[in-house]
This record gives sequence, structure tokens and C-alpha cells, in this order.
Amino acid sequence: MLIVTPPALYGHLGALLSALIVVCACIGLTLHKDVYAHTPRRDFYCYYTNVSNLIVLLYFALIAPWLYARAALRRFIPAAEFSVMMVILLTHVVFHNLLFPDILRAARKTRRTRETDIMAADNLFIHYLVPWLTCLYWLLCSPDKDALTLPGALVWLAVPLIYLLCLFLRARRGNLAGTDSPYPYPFLDVQRLGAGRVARICLLLLALCVLVSLALLLAVRLSFARWGGGHALVLV
Repeated sequence: MLIVTPPALYGHLGALLSALIVVCACIGLTLHKDVYAHTPRRDFYCYYTNVSNLIVLLYFALIAPWLYARAALRRFIPAAEFSVMMVILLTHVVFHNLLFPDILRAARKTRRTRETDIMAADNLFIHYLVPWLTCLYWLLCSPDKDALTLPGALVWLAVPLIYLLCLFLRARRGNLAGTDSPYPYPFLDVQRLGAGRVARICLLLLALCVLVSLALLLAVRLSFARWGGGHALVLV
């Protein structure tokens, strides 16, 4: 079934979702700093979760109003909003599939405290609510999806690639604050897994990202070719 959101609804719904995304990102990043208050700022942003949530926050709070207000820049909106959506979607997928099972097992063995409650709320905001709301915004409110090109659908990959490059360069400086490893995520720990296995994991994730981007681009083009569209569409 194809649902096309009318232009009038797009404006009100887009404003509402944008505001919710900004609020949730602010709350999530604030809670994260509360949980890891001992972590210096330079290490705080060594985590892709924090980087991606900050990108989403900056886009919807500052960049999107700037792009929408200037007619000459609106052609960049399809690629920009697809990129923001994919950057934060990667955060959700990796956390939910690779990290959450271990966190859940550890939580079941740990006594509930204020810190564990804050951590649970934090994970809800930055790993679930912000990604889900951003995806919902893209599906319902992002305009001109049919203008999305192949380069535009893949430009977002620069974010995780630059992140990985900076992360591996930074690892030479020693362990992250409050940890016994220079790597923020177990599946990137070269010391424990070896460079070959980490490289294979990164290549697999990269390949999946490319496939998802191409699949979404194809779905958008087929949908617009078959049904046309207004400001937004959802495939159900």
C-alpha cells in the first residue's frame, strides 16, 4: 500500500517530528554525559553513537532550517536528509544486533541502581527513539525523494569511513578513559580480534550499508515511477 502525505500535512508533521528529534537527541546526549561524567570530552566523541546523534541534532536544529530557507540550496536536501537518516540508522542496527544482547545479559545479573536506570533511558533515546523518529521523518516528510541520485544515496558512507579512520589513528594514543581498550566497541578491538577479523567485520558492515542504500534508492524510484508522489511516501 502506498500512502502519500499531503503537502499541508507535511509542513506541520515535519515541524513536529523535527522538534521531537532535537529534544530526544539533546536528552540522550545529556544522559550519556551524566552516565559517563568521568569521560573527557575528547573520548566522549570517540563513540559513533555520540557522533551520529550529534550530526542528527545539528542537522535538524541548525542545518535544515538554513537549507529550507534558501531556494538555491534546496536541491541538496534529498541527499542531506537521506544521509542523516542512514547515519543514525547504522547506530540503531549495530547497537541492537551487536551490542544490545550483551548489555541485556549483563543487566540481568546487575542490581538495579540510579546509574543503570539512566543508562537504560539513555539507550532508549540515542539508540532507538532518535533513529526511529529520524527514519519516520524521512519516510513521511523528506521532500523530493525522487531527486535522490546514486552519489547522493552513497555520500553518507563518508561519515562512518572517516569515523573509522580517526578511531584507528586515535587508538595509538592508548586506552579510552575509563576503559581497558583503545577501541570503543568490542567488534572493532584489533588487539583482541586481530586486524584481519576487524577488517572483515568493517567490510561486511560497509557492504550491508551500500546494499541498504541502493535498495532504498531503488524502492523510491520504483514507487515514484509506479504511483507518483507528493512531498513524501511510505511503503507499507
